[in-house]
Amino acid sequence: MKVIIIYLIIIYSINFCFSIKLNQQQYHRFHINDDNDYFEKVIVAHPKIPSNWLIENEISNPNDIISFKILLKQNNLDKLNYYFEEISNPKSTMYGEFLTKEDINDMVKSNEEHFKKVLEYLKSYDIVELENEIQLFSDYIFVETRIYKVSLMFNSKFSTFKNKNNGKTRNRLNGPAYLPKQFMDSIDFVTGLSEFFEHSFKIENYLNNNNNNNNNNNNNQNNGDSSNSYNGGLDDIIITPKVLKSYYNVLDGLIGEMENNRIGVIAFNDYFSKGALEMFDQQFNITKGNITTIGSDCLGKGCDQYESDLDIQYITAMGENITTDFITFNDAQWILDYLHNVIVMDKPPLVQSISYGWAELLQCDVSNGCSTFGYDSKQYVERTNSEFQKLASMGITVLVSSGDDGAPSLGGSSGNCPIDGNVYCPTGGCNHTKTMCPEFTIYDLNSINIDDNFRSGSIIDSYCFFPMGIASSGCTNILGDPSVLDSGVKIFSENNKQCNIAIEYDRTNLPHFYSECECKQLQNATYRNYRFTQYQFNENNGALFVAEYPSSSPYVTSVGATQFLARDEKITTEVGCTILQGAKITTGGGFSSFQSQPTYQINAIKEFFNNNNNQKSLPPSFSYSPTNRGVPDISMVGHNYKIYSSDNGNKNFDQCPCKSLPVDGTSCSSPTLAGLIGLINDQLLLNGKSQLGFLNPLLYQMAIDEPRIFNDISGDSSNRCSRSYCCLYGWTTSSNTWDPVTGLGSIDFNLFLSYVLKIKGIK
Repeated sequence: MKVIIIYLIIIYSINFCFSIKLNQQQYHRFHINDDNDYFEKVIVAHPKIPSNWLIENEISNPNDIISFKILLKQNNLDKLNYYFEEISNPKSTMYGEFLTKEDINDMVKSNEEHFKKVLEYLKSYDIVELENEIQLFSDYIFVETRIYKVSLMFNSKFSTFKNKNNGKTRNRLNGPAYLPKQFMDSIDFVTGLSEFFEHSFKIENYLNNNNNNNNNNNNNQNNGDSSNSYNGGLDDIIITPKVLKSYYNVLDGLIGEMENNRIGVIAFNDYFSKGALEMFDQQFNITKGNITTIGSDCLGKGCDQYESDLDIQYITAMGENITTDFITFNDAQWILDYLHNVIVMDKPPLVQSISYGWAELLQCDVSNGCSTFGYDSKQYVERTNSEFQKLASMGITVLVSSGDDGAPSLGGSSGNCPIDGNVYCPTGGCNHTKTMCPEFTIYDLNSINIDDNFRSGSIIDSYCFFPMGIASSGCTNILGDPSVLDSGVKIFSENNKQCNIAIEYDRTNLPHFYSECECKQLQNATYRNYRFTQYQFNENNGALFVAEYPSSSPYVTSVGATQFLARDEKITTEVGCTILQGAKITTGGGFSSFQSQPTYQINAIKEFFNNNNNQKSLPPSFSYSPTNRGVPDISMVGHNYKIYSSDNGNKNFDQCPCKSLPVDGTSCSSPTLAGLIGLINDQLLLNGKSQLGFLNPLLYQMAIDEPRIFNDISGDSSNRCSRSYCCLYGWTTSSNTWDPVTGLGSIDFNLFLSYVLKIKGIK
């Protein structure tokens, strides 16, 4: 989904190209043998190559190994949903009677004829189990074999691509892949043939490092740092395990005791420093349980550590002495891969924390460009949700960070959200603190008519709302060539000399548009085939808000972020985390664009809208669906955590020297809560009871039965900003009810534990 962020390095030279074309299945007739028989085939993969991946070898080495998954149709999903609902509902007689993975596999396993049909087809291309090229699971087939066999099977071409940024190479499809149409009744989709996604989620070090990209020749400047302060001079409390346990009322000395209790961190292309963890434990006197690592240590290969340092340090600090699994996946894997791996574990962690996410309608960009396959992101999400239901039915709690870019989002957003020019460059680093015009539009003259609505599928990559849409498919496509912005803005500036327009960069290196003229006064400019013109808001030009997945899944617990406001080093109140209060992120929240509202949430969301029936306090009605899944469910503090990380250069990352740094993000909140839920599970197991499992029905029932368990987050907090830009529209907190900023609020741990013990029959 975050400072700590799953920080996308999004600058004007972003190299990612995002595609959300929702193509229908395409059919192709081609010659496949010498007797002139033709068979109808369906495209199952057709990659869109990102601009930063260049062809190194037109034809891949035919003997290189490649792997992919064939996801077969599942059975009895209605039955799975029934058990999920009953097992998770604290009012049900089946509450806590979890299923085994064998029970679930037997329930949803694909038909034997589907397996047989696909296996026979694989065998016809000499791909067989005896050669260890095939692994069979209950509802999918994993294949790992040589490229020449895969190329023949899919009637496709594979090339070797090289990433011009980091030098990594990858064999991927160069053109479409086909399967006979007859398999479409057996197969949901195929994954693994065309991944190009590189996880660029990084934790940002916010130690007041000023950006030097700005020109310092403006009259109205302040040494390159606007240092906008919106918290009224309040203190910043450094968050440590001691502060967390004190504020959230965690019992002194409560640590894990049960050997069969496990908690876990899920990571993608990220790893933690063992040396930094040891220093953290020594600094804060943490009783550390066993830590098991699953997956490759990638630190020596250049992956990041800050996210994982944060996650492992705070999940183990809050869930002291509980066995912890650190499970990491490579940069070509995503949520469905994680679920497939965890479900088959003999002893999966009972609580799992995920600090990653992406726009729910762009899941295919993360995983493998599936929107250009015969399926789309919605289908990817639906299949993934079935796997989350499996975990929940097994009694596993999954907590997911709600995102760090408020309601508007940043990664994958359209940018079609009018910026508040009075909140210019709110994180500091620019030469100015206000602008008369905060954004403009760039569009491709060859692809679009400005008089038409922008938002048509054929032109989605042809416009850019700058800078709000810096991570949109249009901006990443147009600005992949840096000269478009550099040269185009120069011409734009010459045409508007009286406006003193400029592109300025904040301390996270994200761009902002400064102008001394109002937007309506700007004169158009043209560079090559690109038109620079004033931005005009039109609801048809893209969604105002974008929910992140998997946080938006109804089958996980979405965790938002708060921050503490303090005076004289004493906490005075807890508010929603926002850059408007001096934080480095804004907590994510809002409504899914297509996932239905779960039963457990209906009354809480209805109450929110009843309490906020004045439309002036809500975003425009066209911007959300009040009957869809709302996020987050709950929140914990997510600002100014003190972590340690290795500062050992390219040497041994498991050893210090190490440094401390402050970090922000909903990815602070999720592992913190995960550790606390691990402690509650420990008390349940200690008393012979089952673990909590899927939390949400319990949380919303708690809010009805014992509302004092939740710390009400009010104070008119808003999530209308991302981590760098503030939209005119967003959500605000609401007293004594769920809201799309902080959910139900944060928790009083002792009251939470007492409630759980009571309903479980433990005195």
